[in-house]
Amino acid sequence: MTGILIDTYSWMEIFSGSPWGHRALASLEKHSPQAISVLTLYELQYRLGDLSGEEKTAALLATITAHAEVLPVDRQTAIAAGRIKAGQKRAGSGMGAVDCLILATARIHHLKILTGDRHFAGLEETIDV
Repeated sequence: MTGILIDTYSWMEIFSGSPWGHRALASLEKHSPQAISVLTLYELQYRLGDLSGEEKTAALLATITAHAEVLPVDRQTAIAAGRIKAGQKRAGSGMGAVDCLILATARIHHLKILTGDRHFAGLEETIDV
């Protein structure tokens, strides 16, 4: 089994109970270890905080961090993400900085990314749900 990095897109779909979220949840059961980027915590805090309030958001983040390793953005990740961003810019992609950092995290830790975000479509690191 290959470890996975679970992106914000996946968590938002899982929490909303969407069909894609149900497939993503089933995919979680097949892959271990599970990890998230510290940037996913950042994104979930502001997105869920707006939708669910602080108390529920805190509980959801506690559940996530109890089951998935939180990976930091370190110097190696930042440099790799900068290279990814430069390549994406040359290719005319709209991949943002956070997505470049998440992709770099996945590559450095040899993880697949569980996401439906269009910026990751077609990448070998992406798990197709």
